[in-house]
Amino acid sequence: MNTKRIPGFQWAMSIFIFYVIAFALPIILKDFQSKIPFKTFVFEMSVLAPFIAAIICIAVFKHKRAQLGGLKFSLSLKVIERLILALILPLAIFIIAMVSFNVFADSFVLLQSEDLSVSIFSVIIGQLLMAFFVEFGFRSYLQHIVETKISTFFASILVGIMYAIWNINIAFSFEYTLYNLLYSFAFSMIIGELIRSTKGRTIYIATLFHAAMSFGLVFLFNEELGYVFSMKVIAFSTAAVAVVYIILSYIIRIFFYFFTKRNLDEVDDNNYLDHVNEHSDNNNTTDNTQSLDNTATVATASHSQQSHNKDSALTNDTQNGTQQNTELTDKQTNDTQTDHIKSDNSEQKRYTPTGYSQHFTRG
Repeated sequence: MNTKRIPGFQWAMSIFIFYVIAFALPIILKDFQSKIPFKTFVFEMSVLAPFIAAIICIAVFKHKRAQLGGLKFSLSLKVIERLILALILPLAIFIIAMVSFNVFADSFVLLQSEDLSVSIFSVIIGQLLMAFFVEFGFRSYLQHIVETKISTFFASILVGIMYAIWNINIAFSFEYTLYNLLYSFAFSMIIGELIRSTKGRTIYIATLFHAAMSFGLVFLFNEELGYVFSMKVIAFSTAAVAVVYIILSYIIRIFFYFFTKRNLDEVDDNNYLDHVNEHSDNNNTTDNTQSLDNTATVATASHSQQSHNKDSALTNDTQNGTQQNTELTDKQTNDTQTDHIKSDNSEQKRYTPTGYSQHFTRG
């Protein structure tokens, strides 16, 4: 399971930008096909599109370590096991296809060696390089990105549809195109199951399976010439092997889960349960954030109210003090006025006529 999550907006934009570039770039790259001295079955320029698209997305978007999580070059016992399967499954597909040709047609068509005009070694190297460029983009980058939000099975379906549309061949009849879509989708589903639970060690397995399939098609069948029956047999053979392989893989994982009492994450490290509570977790996170914001708002309002109350109390105290000082001043003024009145009365009494006559007589 991918524990390093890519933000939802970047996740969607990475998929969208990658696919737009991978889909549009072959239109430009095909113009350079005549510049190289190789035929298309040795090296086709359009296969560079997924590789370039992945490099651009890795350079443009953040979380580069998370984006590169599907490109690990170390080996493990599981990787070696899947590498062996990556050789066995194409062999099974071609055996079924050749038997079908012998049963339903005169014989299968073997491409003549003189028609190749190049050495087998050149074809092998070319097929390996083309497989690497395509699988780097679609499996090591795109499927890894998709699996950060979706379980492996549904990620394989989504990437399978995208790969089938990208690899579509509309140069021939409509029926041929439908069989080509079926083949590409089944082909992609097999790779998705092969790279399951490899913890990013995808490039070896996907490249080997892709190259083995392409190499067999170059030498054994003439579907590239537009023969509907050839494409039909290859599509049904690949789809049959894909269904059997995926069902057997799930049966084995269910057996290990129920009968060995192993943890589900040990059996399938990117199962659907890893993504069940993702939406609710996001909602809980949002609710917690809103709760914290509300708490902070209430605390701020409470603090502001307390400050306002303190200011009001201080203002009231000041007003009361001022009022008391005013009353004290008024009282002092009244006392002063009373003293002046008493003094005036005393002076008046001292100088009355009676008092004056008494003073005069006594003299």
